[in-house]
Amino acid sequence: MTSNQVIANPAAGELLDPLRAAEGGFAMLALDQRESLRRMFPLVDGAEAGDDALRRFKATAARVLSPFASAVLLDRPYAVTDSRPDTLSPACGFILAADDLVQPPGEAVVDTHLDASITPEFVKQVGANALKLLVVWRADGRERERAELVGAFVTLAREAGVASLVEAIARPADGEAWASQAQRHEAILDAAREIAPLGGLIYKAEVPGYSPGDVSQVREHAERMTDIVPVPWVVLSNGVAQPDFAGALREACHGGASGFLAGRAVWADTVADPDTDGALAGRSVERLRALSAIVAEVRGS
Repeated sequence: MTSNQVIANPAAGELLDPLRAAEGGFAMLALDQRESLRRMFPLVDGAEAGDDALRRFKATAARVLSPFASAVLLDRPYAVTDSRPDTLSPACGFILAADDLVQPPGEAVVDTHLDASITPEFVKQVGANALKLLVVWRADGRERERAELVGAFVTLAREAGVASLVEAIARPADGEAWASQAQRHEAILDAAREIAPLGGLIYKAEVPGYSPGDVSQVREHAERMTDIVPVPWVVLSNGVAQPDFAGALREACHGGASGFLAGRAVWADTVADPDTDGALAGRSVERLRALSAIVAEVRGS
C-alpha cells in the first residue's frame, strides 16, 4: 500500500483535511513538550520553572503562531483542560497528545504509555481533530509490546472519530550510544519498518539521513522512508540544529515527506528570551511562514 492509496481512501482523506494547509501538505506546529520544555526555562534561585510557566508559554505560543500553522499539537496536562483552547486560531486544526511520557529528571523520554484520561468522550468534548502517540523505538525485542500500544491508540482514535498520528523516535539500546551517524540513520528507517505499518493515518519521523550541519543525504533517505511508510509522513525537528531545519525539510519533502510537525526549530530559543512574546511574534512567525512556504512549494497541489 502506498500513501496515494491512503489519500484515495475517502474516510482517511476527510479525517486528514482539518490538518492540511490550504496550499497542500501539512505545516503543523508541536507544542506538546512537557519536562523537556521545563528544562528550556532558566533556573530561578536554583529552581526549575513551575507548571504555570509552561501553561503561559503554551497559551502564548498557540495564540501567536496558530494563525500560521495548518494544525497545532497540544497536551492535556498543560494546554488542554475541558474544551478547545481559545488561544487556537479558528481555522487551525487541533491535535491532542494521547501519550503519557516516561521521562526521568534530566533525561530524554525513555518510554510512553497511553494517557488513560484521553477517552473518546474527552476527545469529542474538547473538539480535537486528531490524536498523536509517541513511540520510543529500540532494537530490543519489544516489538509485540509496541504493536499492542499502537493498536490500542489506533482503536482509541477510531472510536473518537478522529485522525491518528504515530510518531517514532529511534534510540540506541539502553546504556549505549550510536556508534556512528550511519547507524542512527538506519535505525530511523528500521523504526519506520516496524511502527508505520501498525496503523495511524500520518507517520511522524525524525529527519532521515540528517547529520549536524549536513543535509546532503536527507533526500536519499527520505526516498527510502517513502518506500517504507504506507501513509503520508512528516518530519519533526528535534535532533536537528535550528539553522539546518529548513534545508532538511526541503530535502525531505523532495524525497516524499508531506510536510512537518515541528516545534523546537520554530520556538525553542524564545523560551528563555526576556521578550518571549516579541520573539514569538518576530522570529518564530518568520520561521513558521518560511517552513510552510517550503511545503507549499514542494508538496503543494
